Amino acid sequence: MGEPPNEPARRRAPSNFRQRDVARAIKAAKASGLDITRVEVDPRTAKICLIIRNDDASETKVNPFDSAPVTDPVARTRKTRVP
Repeated sequence: MGEPPNEPARRRAPSNFRQRDVARAIKAAKASGLDITRVEVDPRTAKICLIIRNDDASETKVNPFDSAPVTDPVARTRKTRVP
């Protein structure tokens, strides 16, 4: 009859993340009052990203770079060698 094949049986690669890890992340985000829009999981690195909806009321209208001090490029001195 049939002999067992010489090739080893295929096996799944070990999982880097589990569904319970994703469920914990979602539960923690909801408990803190965040509104989750989407969940992204990278199976190779086990990175779990929760995409949160940003309300317009919580968005800041002030850009911190508008009032940042800027150096004047004309006033900048350059060191040069004198032969």
